[in-house]
Amino acid sequence: MKLRICTYNLRYANRADGINYFFDRAPLIRREFPKYEADVVGFQEVTPPMRDWLEENLTGYTVVGTGRNADFGGEHTVVAYRTDRFLLASLDTFWLSDTPRVPGSRFMTDQSSNPRVCTAVVLLTREGRTPLRVYNTHLDNKGVLARAQGAALILARIAADDALWPSVPVVLTGDMNVTPDSPVIASFSSFSTCGVPLRDVTADVGSTFHGYRPQEIGEKIDYIFTSAAADPSLSRTLRDEENGVFLSDHYPVLGEIEL
Repeated sequence: MKLRICTYNLRYANRADGINYFFDRAPLIRREFPKYEADVVGFQEVTPPMRDWLEENLTGYTVVGTGRNADFGGEHTVVAYRTDRFLLASLDTFWLSDTPRVPGSRFMTDQSSNPRVCTAVVLLTREGRTPLRVYNTHLDNKGVLARAQGAALILARIAADDALWPSVPVVLTGDMNVTPDSPVIASFSSFSTCGVPLRDVTADVGSTFHGYRPQEIGEKIDYIFTSAAADPSLSRTLRDEENGVFLSDHYPVLGEIEL
């Protein structure tokens, strides 16, 4: 079974973005994004009104996950999946901190003032009940040590889940806020789950962050890692644009896996 996986930093609704303010971009997203037929999407920077918009406008998808703040508000790092293809078997949000079960907590090292989370789900395909583990995150934008701590915590969680879901393929999506030469990316690439290495299937897609200035050289900071069978040559960035309006200040990245 072939599945299309997407990681998509949606860029929070900031009026300083001018014509690229989220709710001005929304009609382009509603029109163009569905044509890519992503089966599972890891979204980042989703504020509560944006989540409401996703649930109302991305018809055919179920959106899961909670906000990063202590009151479960603030930015969400949600997972959206096609309702006609999957059942939800397990859902959890944990905080990237020394106390991952405490809402709103953060690492007390060099992390920014923002809490960070990872949304972890197990999906079952409606056809055949084949399971898939999905982890979606947004690592810190400021702290070098905090990013490394967040990555280590996510990998420890995946390893712990190996015992609960043995031999179930893993997908890890996210805005990692680091380029491919970073030790954080090396830690993901050197990790194995149930004896199978994680692989970055987006390694050759080029830059993903453009800041609404695609004519300038951008950086690759968005990734899809997986232990499932995958052909990296099928991965690509989604570059829809109309009169200077983009899907986001990041290019969404689409990849394909096979279960």
